[in-house]
Amino acid sequence: MALDEQQLGDLGVSIHAGFPNAAVGSHTQSLSLDRLLIRHPATTFLMRLDNDMWSDYGMNSDDILIVDRSARPQPADIVIWVDAEAFTVSYFRDVPLDTPIWGTLTASVRQYKYRNLPS
Repeated sequence: MALDEQQLGDLGVSIHAGFPNAAVGSHTQSLSLDRLLIRHPATTFLMRLDNDMWSDYGMNSDDILIVDRSARPQPADIVIWVDAEAFTVSYFRDVPLDTPIWGTLTASVRQYKYRNLPS
């Protein structure tokens, strides 16, 4: 489902081609990653990927995974499930039958700077 310019504006996204005009797009709200990437805040969790097994799919070690526990997975979705007491990432269609799904991956974020700051 493609979003039109009005819907993107409602999400805080502005579309520019060429040199930006400060007067155009000033009606948009500020950019919010929460609003863009999280549909159900109460059931969404962040995790860090700890390996490069998904690098062919654009996800690398230390990427932040955004996982919605309330989203119903479809066969082509990437999901998180528990295998031998560890979280496992795989396509929903590849999860063993009768295995409970912990959550559905809705987005991933790659952080380039300040990745390992002390908390």
